[in-house]
Amino acid sequence: MHDVLVVGGGIAGLRAAVAAKGAGASVALLTQSHPTRSYSVTVQDGINAPDSAEGCDGHINDTLAAGAGLNVASVVTSICREAAALVEELDRLGVPFNRVGSVIDRAPVSGAGESRATYVNDITGLAVTQTLYEQVIGTGVDVYEEWLALSLVVDGGECVGVVALQLATGALEAFDAKAVVLATGGLRRAFEPSTSSLHCSGSGIALAYRAGASLVDMEFVQYYPAVLSGSHLALSPLLLGAGAVLEDGSVRLNGTLDSALVEARFPDTLHRVEALSGVNMLTEPAPVQSGMSRLLGGVDVNVHGESSIPGLFAAGECAGNGFHGAQGLNGNFLLVSAASGRSAGLAAAAHMRSVAEGTAGAQAASGVRAELDAALARPGGAPVSALRTELASLMHQKAGESRDAEGLSEAVQRIRAMREEHAQLGAGSTARDFNFGLVQYLEAGTLLDVAETIAASALERTESRGVHRRTDHPEVDASQGARQQVTRSEDGARVSRETGAA
Repeated sequence: MHDVLVVGGGIAGLRAAVAAKGAGASVALLTQSHPTRSYSVTVQDGINAPDSAEGCDGHINDTLAAGAGLNVASVVTSICREAAALVEELDRLGVPFNRVGSVIDRAPVSGAGESRATYVNDITGLAVTQTLYEQVIGTGVDVYEEWLALSLVVDGGECVGVVALQLATGALEAFDAKAVVLATGGLRRAFEPSTSSLHCSGSGIALAYRAGASLVDMEFVQYYPAVLSGSHLALSPLLLGAGAVLEDGSVRLNGTLDSALVEARFPDTLHRVEALSGVNMLTEPAPVQSGMSRLLGGVDVNVHGESSIPGLFAAGECAGNGFHGAQGLNGNFLLVSAASGRSAGLAAAAHMRSVAEGTAGAQAASGVRAELDAALARPGGAPVSALRTELASLMHQKAGESRDAEGLSEAVQRIRAMREEHAQLGAGSTARDFNFGLVQYLEAGTLLDVAETIAASALERTESRGVHRRTDHPEVDASQGARQQVTRSEDGARVSRETGAA
């Protein structure tokens, strides 16, 4: 048994593991892939942080203005005040931030009233992930790679572990823990087009939801306007902040931009655009489209990452702590991943309740094993793939950038029917080791569960606010200025409006 089990190997999960270990807890990190293959490595936004905590007022104001009245103000204040120290900490750990002389450089991004995004060229996410992974290894965190978390273990109303599948062998094991931190990222694969990577399946959100935890702000799905056409590559908002122009379905370098500067600061972007599309951005515009980029909600947690289930914490993109409100700012996403990871890790380590060795984990594993055995015996393959493709198209068309009651109702009903169809499908193979058909089947179920919460929550909010845009209710409704929670019921997703103060 570990004191703290962190599920997810991106920036939030790595930071949570380091924080919990530093607080004296025994820590394990369970991740579906190697941490440097997580979605975090693709993020190019930079990290919003003023020069000092005393200069954070502008950052707070910009974040609240973008959030359109649905931010949790106390969370915004806490994270923005922490931002400068967080960047300084990452700098000391070895993140090679760009500098002007000896001072960390700060670049402009859209939506900010001043230049405050610290960055490492256009590979900030990769640099931070690699640095934190080195800290995880150096501090002695136990790392379990290529394990897929399938169920939370809840005993007496408290989370006491996770049941997970080892991809290499097909072994199923219960990991007992005194506290669990979910940091598995978002669910971009429920939409297409998107900026998705392979593992963006919303698994942590689904795990918490199925265990009875509340979700929040699930209607707020943010699209990014500059995704390279035919790919999942988001052209860096730092590139746009530097003066590149987005217009008429393409991004072009402004004639005033120095080519040497672009080559020096955005080498990864230039290389990937040319590799994926054949376009040399130094001489021609890159065709782009709008694609789903972020879910702003997730597991309902407070500033410390505590969920509605004792012993269960969440951080990063699978957590809905209220920082972003109804719309997030470029540069704030990496900031929240690192800050919320640290907070959740410390809170989980402080949760040092004595959890007696019991049979809850074994019982949970037995139930999951029966479900897996049934799935292994059923046909899968193309039908599962077709279901996922239909879901991504349905969510984009009915619950994407533009929504209305008719489309959202259709989405909810179709998703519920798809879940019944999914229950009749399976892995398509009885193999136990590296059965990717089984993984695809399991992830399809995860995506369906979380997609329903998005569509149901969007249907309930009959106004337009932030990135939630209803063509049948185009105005902001002041009476709906409260966050929406989603819980699971026998009939599906149940949506309610928060009654307490933010």
